[in-house]
Amino acid sequence: MRRLTEILFAAALLFIQPLAAQTTAVGQAVVLPLASEVDAGTMARVVTDRGRPAECLAPLAVTRIDGEASTVSAQGFLIEPGVHSLNGRAMLDLSYCPLSDPRFTIGATPDLEVEFEAGSTYYIGYYYPPDRPGDWKLVVWNIETSPIVEPIEQRVLQQEDQ
Repeated sequence: MRRLTEILFAAALLFIQPLAAQTTAVGQAVVLPLASEVDAGTMARVVTDRGRPAECLAPLAVTRIDGEASTVSAQGFLIEPGVHSLNGRAMLDLSYCPLSDPRFTIGATPDLEVEFEAGSTYYIGYYYPPDRPGDWKLVVWNIETSPIVEPIEQRVLQQEDQ
């Protein structure tokens, strides 16, 4: 019986550790996986796995949130509302935006500071115009805001009252 308990405990750790790595408080920021069963209206959604190579926008793997090392999904994550800083690594597609100087090296990029609002989706990437390496930076390239939708039960009750 003790051996079975040890095996079950080890199996539980294998399942819980990856989830715990994403469900973390980074500094003061609460960060959750995109697939979390959390009310979407209470968190901001951050999408980082989409780029626009023809516009020199690369996807971003976030590695730092609020100045602290962070382990989040490369696809994106949920973050609590408020002002947060992000940084990470990008994979550049040079087929659309080739570098004019092949000896060019990329230095450190300043953090991107964003005020996240609950219920909104933020698309974040790395902007790299090949002719202006000094302008390379992290950017929010799209924001989708979701209107707050009343629960269906509340709408039905309001209709019945009329």
